[in-house]
Amino acid sequence: METSPPSADAAQAWSRWLFGQDAAQAMRLRQSGLALLLMALSVLLMQYAVDRGGALADYVHVWAAVALGGMAVIYLMIRSGWARRLRDPSMTVPQMLFAVAMGSIGYALLGQLRGMALPALVLIMMFGMFKLGARAALWMSVYALALLGLTMAWMTQLAPQVYRPAIELGHFLIMACVLPAGSLLAGRISRIRAQQQAQKLELSQALEQIRAMATRDALTGLLNRRHMQTLLEQEVLRCQRGGTGYCIALIDLDNFKRVNDQHGHAAGDAVLREFADAAQQAIRGADVLARWGGEEFVLLLADTRMPAARAGVERVRRRIEGIDVAAQDGATIKFTLSAGLTESLAGEALKETLERVDRLLYRAKAEGRNRVAWE
Repeated sequence: METSPPSADAAQAWSRWLFGQDAAQAMRLRQSGLALLLMALSVLLMQYAVDRGGALADYVHVWAAVALGGMAVIYLMIRSGWARRLRDPSMTVPQMLFAVAMGSIGYALLGQLRGMALPALVLIMMFGMFKLGARAALWMSVYALALLGLTMAWMTQLAPQVYRPAIELGHFLIMACVLPAGSLLAGRISRIRAQQQAQKLELSQALEQIRAMATRDALTGLLNRRHMQTLLEQEVLRCQRGGTGYCIALIDLDNFKRVNDQHGHAAGDAVLREFADAAQQAIRGADVLARWGGEEFVLLLADTRMPAARAGVERVRRRIEGIDVAAQDGATIKFTLSAGLTESLAGEALKETLERVDRLLYRAKAEGRNRVAWE
C-alpha cells in the first residue's frame, strides 16, 4: 500500500489550515493570500526606499503596519467565514479600496522614488479585474485616479521641490491612460466570463436533455424500456446477493386500439399521458413504472412480497378505473387496465420472470379485463 511522504502530508495539513477544505472558500483565501503577499512585497520596496534615503523611516513603518494589518484582517474575515454573509464573500472591492488608498499614501511617502508606487497601483487594478464587472472596474479606476490626483496635488503644495507640478502632471496623465484601459479590459473579461457561464449552463441543460432522452419515454415522461431493463437486471443481482425478493407487474390498457380508431391518435396519446400521471400518484415512492411499449407498462416493486405488491397494483387499477379523459371530438373516454403480477423466485433468471408475468397478463384479459391476475 502506497503512502504519501511526510513532506506531502505536512503540505496538505498547512494548506487545509490556511485555506480550509471548501473549494470555493479556498479560492477566495488564495486570492486574499496573494494580495497579502503583494502588500508584503510593497513593504519591502518601501524599506528599500528608506535605506536609500528616499522615505522617512518612522512614517514608512507606520504605513507598513497599517497596510499589512489591514490585509491580514481582511484575510481573517474571509477565513473565519464572516465574509460569507456579504454579497461578495471574496471582499474584492474592500481589498482594492484599501490597497489603492495605501498605494496613494505610499506614493506620498516615497519622495524621489515615488515612481515605484505607480506599477503597484496598476497591479492592484489588474488583480481585481478578474473579479469585477465592467461598471465596478470603471468606478474603481475613477476612485484610484481621484485619490492619486488629490495626493499629487497635495504633495506639490507640501513639497514642491520634490513633487514638481510638471512631473506630477505627467505621472497623472500616464495613470489616466492606463487605469481606464484596465477597466475596459476588465469589462471585456467580464463579458467573456458571462458568455462562458451561459455556455456552461446551456451545455449542462443539453446534457440533461440527452440523459432524459436516453432514459425517458418522450410521450409519458416515464422510464423507457431500455433503462427499465437495466434496473430490472440490477434488481436481480441485488436479490442474488441475498436481498429480499421483488415483484413485477405487466400492465396493459384495455381496448386501447378502439380509442385510437374511434377518437384518433391524439386521444390515445392523452390516455397514455393520463395513465402515466395517475399511476405515478398511486404507486409508492420506491416503486418504478416504465413504458414497456405501445400501451404496455412495467411496474417494478422492489424489495416487496406478494400481498403488498397485489395491494399496490390493485390501487393503481382502481385509480385508473375512475378517470375520464376529454377527447378533441368532445367525447369523454373512460378506460381500464389489465395486469399480470408475479413474485420473483430464488435463482430465477429475469427472462423467466418476464415470461411468467406476460402469461398472467393474458390470463387477466381472458378472464374479462379490468383485473389483476397474480401468482
